[in-house]
Amino acid sequence: MTRAAPADIGSIPLTHATTEIDVQASPEFLKFGRWFIQDIDRIAPTLDGMYDFVLENFRGEERVRLRQFIDQALREASDETLERLWTETDADIYFPTAQDMRAFLTGARERL
Repeated sequence: MTRAAPADIGSIPLTHATTEIDVQASPEFLKFGRWFIQDIDRIAPTLDGMYDFVLENFRGEERVRLRQFIDQALREASDETLERLWTETDADIYFPTAQDMRAFLTGARERL
């Protein structure tokens, strides 16, 4: 009985199944991020205050669409995609890790 030689894994194209869709930043999300301006901590010294300061600019359907977009992004976007989406907003605040960004967006979502 002979054994089959092990496959050369380097020659097999690997496919990566993913549930991530091509997430594009919504107008509401772009507006949301732009409100996180330099020195926002002088206007609103706590994270809750920052959320309140920014989210007071969203009413009615615009607020609903922002909540829906954040839900979708948190559920379906990879860390890299979330970072790209945040960069597109031109916000003046940044996050050390994607986990920090997810926590931040989750907090915003809870206030919507």
